[in-house]
Amino acid sequence: MNLMFFALSTAGYGETVIGLSLARQLEPLGVRSHFVISPVSEQVLKRSGIPYTTIEPRMGRLVRLLLDEEVAQFKPDAIVLSDYYTFTGVFRERFGLHSWFIEEYGIPILPIDIWEWDKTSCAVDMFEEDRPTDKRILDMDVHLRPVPLAHPEREGRAYPFRLWEGTERVTRRTKRHLYETFGLRPRDRLVLLTIAPWQHMPEDKYLSSIGTHVLSGVPRLLAHYLAQLPDSTHFLIIGEVPPELAALPADRVHALPPCSPARFTTMLGAADLVLSLNIGATTLGRAVLSGIPAVVLTNGFAVPDASAIGAVEARFGGLTPAVRSWLEGMLPLHQMRMWPLGFHDFLEPILKDNPYTGAFTDLELLDEPGVVQGIEQALYDTATRDRLAAGRAEYLAILDAQVDTRAVFTEAASRVGLTL
Repeated sequence: MNLMFFALSTAGYGETVIGLSLARQLEPLGVRSHFVISPVSEQVLKRSGIPYTTIEPRMGRLVRLLLDEEVAQFKPDAIVLSDYYTFTGVFRERFGLHSWFIEEYGIPILPIDIWEWDKTSCAVDMFEEDRPTDKRILDMDVHLRPVPLAHPEREGRAYPFRLWEGTERVTRRTKRHLYETFGLRPRDRLVLLTIAPWQHMPEDKYLSSIGTHVLSGVPRLLAHYLAQLPDSTHFLIIGEVPPELAALPADRVHALPPCSPARFTTMLGAADLVLSLNIGATTLGRAVLSGIPAVVLTNGFAVPDASAIGAVEARFGGLTPAVRSWLEGMLPLHQMRMWPLGFHDFLEPILKDNPYTGAFTDLELLDEPGVVQGIEQALYDTATRDRLAAGRAEYLAILDAQVDTRAVFTEAASRVGLTL
């Protein structure tokens, strides 16, 4: 079977990593894959051994001719959208084409459904605005859902597959070498924080009617928190380093630009903790699957004006002076599970009754004592690390029992008339 993956995110390559993971897991079944990607994903594919075609907006409508040729040569049996959400807008907004011209190829279309769209209103809350999305997925027979983030149950149109097989922990020797490279001592701890391109775009790209002050505001508050951790804590930041994090001690901040999958795997595997501002991050899921403690910071409070600060104070039994001062200068503040966009209400259905949420620690951004103590304990407290390990083990046991990527894909393919 030949699968053509459309992985067209232009501001990050998490969706491409998810598609590549599926393609790798299907190779033992004799499945051949070809990817259609944006330039940002080239470093994910260029050493993978999997053929790919890069398309760019400057191609305009002529991109259709290129894709027609690729389809004619590769002869895919199905198209996989990696993922559905990013696919729906790319051809319309960047190439001037109707998104669903791919239906003219007359082959099944299998969407990777990261967000469990049929449980949502098909509108995403960004900067306090509900932005509607294409609902065509609701008419599709197969929804391929990566686990994590999705629920692991096989039901209805939902076909869950493993985000990743195996572990990405590195050997003690490799970790020791990496520590020495960064100038870390054996007793030091390394926190990994990734910043995706979509988290630091020019302000006008976000089309926010309430402002984009959280772009700089959240990193500034994060730097205040991280500066309170023990001196033995180091920070590895992969991606664009927010200028506000310059407030951290320079000798304990190690920055890398977006890197190849192999190098990223090494960095991830050597980390003592993954810290994220995005509960939907692929890195967060990979940490959980690899036995690495993970902490995510989210904001569950909409604070439209100063009169709403009291409710936040009541929830935490008071705010620290630093957080209160920060909040007063950050109004209006929207709810966020994915900084800086939001996605708070949109993600509620996928997180509800999801065993994945027991495999990492979710801390409220405005709770200074809770955040600082939570991160410190996840790094240094044996009892806390043991508890987190137990949560990850319980979750992995569920995946082992319920999610079989090759079996579920075979079933999904059969549903659309394909045989492996």
